[in-house]
Amino acid sequence: MARVNIYEEQLRGLPKKERKALSREFARIQREDQQRRKKRNTIILRTSLITVGVALLAVGTLVTVNTVRAGLAGPANMASDGIVVVGDGTNVTATKSGALAVGQAPTPSVLDTTNGILTVVEYVDYSNADAATFETTNGAAIQGWVKQGYATLEIHPVALSSTDGNDPGARAANAIACVANTSPDSVLAVHNALVADQATIASAGLSNADLVNLVTTAGVTDAAIASCITSNGFANWVSDSTARAKASVPNSDTTSLTSTPLVLVDGMAYTGAVGDQTAFQTFVTDTFTKNTPASTATPTPTPTPTP
Repeated sequence: MARVNIYEEQLRGLPKKERKALSREFARIQREDQQRRKKRNTIILRTSLITVGVALLAVGTLVTVNTVRAGLAGPANMASDGIVVVGDGTNVTATKSGALAVGQAPTPSVLDTTNGILTVVEYVDYSNADAATFETTNGAAIQGWVKQGYATLEIHPVALSSTDGNDPGARAANAIACVANTSPDSVLAVHNALVADQATIASAGLSNADLVNLVTTAGVTDAAIASCITSNGFANWVSDSTARAKASVPNSDTTSLTSTPLVLVDGMAYTGAVGDQTAFQTFVTDTFTKNTPASTATPTPTPTPTP
């Protein structure tokens, strides 16, 4: 407004020709002012949009990174790449532990062969027929020892034949990891259900929806577990843990995992027939007697026939 008043004062008393020239100049200055304001507003708007865009990109990147990192981390309660279950004479519960962070190496369970308690470790590919045969033949006996406190059982779900992390064996192992992460005390029930359905897993395969139904039928109804199974939440961990087992088996007289089932009793690998209950019972008794001093030994667990 001040500038308009100045020009109006300058126009008064000027000849008509000069007033026109001055008016044109005044109009030109106004146009330039408007253009400068428009340009300035455009710059401000663009800068604001860039700032908002960068902020949104940063948030989106953080969410993506966190999602990827979560997918690469291991399940809780499987710090050794396996889950350990123990019994007190009445109940069987899982040993709790934190989850493996991204890039963190697993911590092998401590092997103590002098405390009078059997340490049984199983590496299981749920699509493998031999693994199912061993479990059908000896699983009830082993789990009976665990319940009575005579033994501990550590289950390592693996997928030896997996190529893309989405085959039936890998998805079954992922289901175990999902249950271990949220409801670890239910792992043994789901393990038994997967073993019972091995033929389907190996042939037609179980879809993720089928696995959710299987887990639910086994008594696990947590929505978080269903979501984990459906999204293959621990597929990367299954692949990584299988690769680690192929490279090295800790606390064992065997160097690496080449087939399943791999069953270790106090660190010794069972090499007998997977369907021979007598051979496995003899192996357990001999290993237990060899490793356990008489002064600390509890009664040798007596295997019972599988129903």
